[in-house]
Amino acid sequence: MEDTIVQSIEKLICDKILLYNDLLHCFMEERDSLINIDLDKLWRISEEKEEICSKIDSIRQEIISAVNPWIDQKIFDLNQILDLIPRENKPKFRELYQVLIRLNGEVQALRKENKLFIDDSLNFLDEMISIITGNTESKIMYNNRRHITESGANILLRREA
Repeated sequence: MEDTIVQSIEKLICDKILLYNDLLHCFMEERDSLINIDLDKLWRISEEKEEICSKIDSIRQEIISAVNPWIDQKIFDLNQILDLIPRENKPKFRELYQVLIRLNGEVQALRKENKLFIDDSLNFLDEMISIITGNTESKIMYNNRRHITESGANILLRREA
């Protein structure tokens, strides 16, 4: 593989790492906005996440284009690129790849955490509305730790701040 292509791929991976950092920051802001119930900020963050994700996808396509003659595009993976990189450049690429994997893991963990927070909040609101309206067919209640539990009889709900 030519040096110019290797340098181009390295730059693209660095750009992808920066975008993953931005995405991680968005998920952290999203969590704070969910806790503070800041809907305007949530909409802004949602748009920002979409924009970042499209840029990440664009970079992925650029990397595929750069290494097109050497790999199968249908099963593209950055590990394939490591096999094509000259030996003297492999340590740098392995380091970048590990950073990318770590950031991706952190983004996925925060995404799941935020999704659980939203689901729990919506379930709590559904339960509160059903209690207020007298439609308590559901047997799910919240305990004093704000966790969902099965309840036998109607009990007084406590929600601690």
